[in-house]
Amino acid sequence: MTDQKPVTKSVRLNQQESELLAQISEQEGVSEAAILKRFVREGLVQYRLEEAVAVYEQGEADLQAAARYAGISVYQMMAELQKRDIAPPAAAEKFIEGLRTLVETFGGSEALRQTIAEYEQQQS
Repeated sequence: MTDQKPVTKSVRLNQQESELLAQISEQEGVSEAAILKRFVREGLVQYRLEEAVAVYEQGEADLQAAARYAGISVYQMMAELQKRDIAPPAAAEKFIEGLRTLVETFGGSEALRQTIAEYEQQQS
Protein backbone atom coordinates (compact mmCIF):
# COMPACT_ATOMS: atom_id res chain seq x y z
CA MET A 1 0.00 0.00 0.00
CA THR A 2 1.34 3.43 -0.90
CA ASP A 3 1.61 6.17 1.67
CA GLN A 4 -0.82 8.90 0.64
CA LYS A 5 0.20 12.36 1.76
CA PRO A 6 -2.60 14.85 2.39
CA VAL A 7 -2.97 17.68 -0.10
CA THR A 8 -4.19 21.06 1.03
CA LYS A 9 -6.78 22.84 -1.11
CA SER A 10 -8.30 26.22 -0.42
CA VAL A 11 -11.75 27.54 -1.16
CA ARG A 12 -13.22 31.03 -1.08
CA LEU A 13 -16.62 31.44 0.54
CA ASN A 14 -18.88 34.45 0.59
CA GLN A 15 -19.97 35.90 3.93
CA GLN A 16 -23.24 33.93 4.08
CA GLU A 17 -21.50 30.65 3.30
CA SER A 18 -18.83 31.37 5.90
CA GLU A 19 -21.44 32.15 8.55
CA LEU A 20 -23.40 29.02 7.71
CA LEU A 21 -20.25 26.94 7.93
CA ALA A 22 -19.47 28.42 11.35
CA GLN A 23 -23.03 27.70 12.49
CA ILE A 24 -22.86 24.08 11.32
CA SER A 25 -19.46 23.69 12.94
CA GLU A 26 -20.84 24.92 16.24
CA GLN A 27 -23.94 22.71 16.01
CA GLU A 28 -21.89 19.62 15.16
CA GLY A 29 -19.17 20.41 17.66
CA VAL A 30 -16.41 19.87 15.11
CA SER A 31 -14.02 22.17 13.31
CA GLU A 32 -14.95 24.02 10.15
CA ALA A 33 -12.17 22.12 8.38
CA ALA A 34 -13.77 18.80 9.35
CA ILE A 35 -17.17 19.99 8.10
CA LEU A 36 -15.67 21.18 4.81
CA LYS A 37 -13.85 17.87 4.39
CA ARG A 38 -17.07 15.93 5.02
CA PHE A 39 -19.01 18.09 2.54
CA VAL A 40 -16.32 17.68 -0.12
CA ARG A 41 -16.27 13.90 0.35
CA GLU A 42 -20.07 13.70 0.18
CA GLY A 43 -20.06 15.87 -2.92
CA LEU A 44 -17.44 13.70 -4.61
CA VAL A 45 -19.44 10.56 -3.82
CA GLN A 46 -22.59 12.18 -5.21
CA TYR A 47 -20.75 13.35 -8.32
CA ARG A 48 -19.43 9.83 -9.02
CA LEU A 49 -22.92 8.40 -8.53
CA GLU A 50 -24.45 10.92 -10.96
CA GLU A 51 -21.78 10.12 -13.54
CA ALA A 52 -22.29 6.38 -13.10
CA VAL A 53 -26.06 6.73 -13.51
CA ALA A 54 -25.57 8.82 -16.66
CA VAL A 55 -23.21 6.37 -18.36
CA TYR A 56 -25.47 3.47 -17.41
CA GLU A 57 -28.57 5.23 -18.69
CA GLN A 58 -26.80 6.01 -21.99
CA GLY A 59 -25.86 2.35 -22.35
CA GLU A 60 -22.13 3.10 -22.11
CA ALA A 61 -21.65 0.91 -19.02
CA ASP A 62 -23.37 -2.15 -17.65
CA LEU A 63 -24.73 -2.34 -14.12
CA GLN A 64 -21.57 -3.78 -12.62
CA ALA A 65 -19.26 -1.23 -14.28
CA ALA A 66 -21.50 1.66 -13.23
CA ALA A 67 -21.59 0.41 -9.64
CA ARG A 68 -17.82 0.00 -9.58
CA TYR A 69 -17.35 3.54 -10.93
CA ALA A 70 -19.70 4.93 -8.28
CA GLY A 71 -17.90 2.95 -5.57
CA ILE A 72 -21.04 1.13 -4.47
CA SER A 73 -22.36 -2.41 -4.64
CA VAL A 74 -24.41 -3.67 -7.56
CA TYR A 75 -27.36 -3.98 -5.18
CA GLN A 76 -27.00 -0.32 -4.14
CA MET A 77 -26.73 0.70 -7.80
CA MET A 78 -29.89 -1.25 -8.62
CA ALA A 79 -31.71 0.46 -5.74
CA GLU A 80 -30.52 3.88 -6.93
CA LEU A 81 -31.68 3.20 -10.49
CA GLN A 82 -35.02 1.93 -9.23
CA LYS A 83 -35.42 5.03 -7.05
CA ARG A 84 -34.84 7.16 -10.15
CA ASP A 85 -37.17 4.96 -12.22
CA ILE A 86 -34.41 4.11 -14.70
CA ALA A 87 -34.93 0.86 -16.57
CA PRO A 88 -32.00 -1.05 -18.00
CA PRO A 89 -31.44 0.31 -21.53
CA ALA A 90 -31.34 -3.15 -23.07
CA ALA A 91 -34.48 -4.19 -21.21
CA ALA A 92 -36.49 -1.35 -22.74
CA GLU A 93 -35.30 -2.25 -26.23
CA LYS A 94 -36.06 -5.95 -25.70
CA PHE A 95 -39.49 -5.07 -24.34
CA ILE A 96 -40.33 -2.98 -27.41
CA GLU A 97 -38.92 -5.68 -29.68
CA GLY A 98 -41.15 -8.21 -27.92
CA LEU A 99 -44.18 -5.95 -28.31
CA ARG A 100 -43.42 -5.51 -32.01
CA THR A 101 -43.19 -9.28 -32.45
CA LEU A 102 -46.51 -9.79 -30.65
CA VAL A 103 -48.19 -7.13 -32.80
CA GLU A 104 -46.82 -8.71 -35.98
CA THR A 105 -47.82 -12.21 -34.88
CA PHE A 106 -51.19 -11.61 -33.25
CA GLY A 107 -52.16 -8.14 -34.41
CA GLY A 108 -52.66 -5.13 -32.23
CA SER A 109 -54.44 -1.85 -31.96
CA GLU A 110 -53.42 1.14 -34.03
CA ALA A 111 -52.65 2.97 -30.78
CA LEU A 112 -50.14 0.27 -29.81
CA ARG A 113 -48.53 0.35 -33.24
CA GLN A 114 -48.30 4.15 -33.03
CA THR A 115 -46.73 3.98 -29.55
CA ILE A 116 -44.10 1.51 -30.74
CA ALA A 117 -43.34 3.69 -33.78
CA GLU A 118 -43.03 6.83 -31.62
CA TYR A 119 -40.70 5.06 -29.20
CA GLU A 120 -38.49 3.80 -32.03
CA GLN A 121 -38.40 7.29 -33.56
CA GLN A 122 -37.29 8.78 -30.22
CA GLN A 123 -34.50 6.24 -29.97
CA SER A 124 -33.03 7.09 -33.37
